[in-house]
Amino acid sequence: MLDVKAFREERGLMAKQCVEVLREQFPKYDKALHSKVEHPEEYGIRLVNEAERMLEEAFVKTTPAPRRPDRRRLPVRVQCRVSKTQLERLQLALRRDGYDTLQAGLAHIIETYLAGRQA
Repeated sequence: MLDVKAFREERGLMAKQCVEVLREQFPKYDKALHSKVEHPEEYGIRLVNEAERMLEEAFVKTTPAPRRPDRRRLPVRVQCRVSKTQLERLQLALRRDGYDTLQAGLAHIIETYLAGRQA
């Protein structure tokens, strides 16, 4: 016996999608009836085997592609908020000091600060 509500939620479906599939074979099937099918303990209504099979065939569960692991050399992000004026001044100062990116300049500032703390 198919738990229709769990089936729908597991696959991220809307009730409307299930109703559309079942209406092909059962033209009087509607959203109100579907709601009762999703709560069999309250209404005592469940789908016939053919309807369950139709849903399972229409919405075959596919396993999602696994997320790729983070292979960054520097995996951790440090951030803060500054005003636009401060950002422009910082970018200009770092460019004048020879840093081609804001990240390179900030990494140097962090390294210098931490080296000073160890002494």
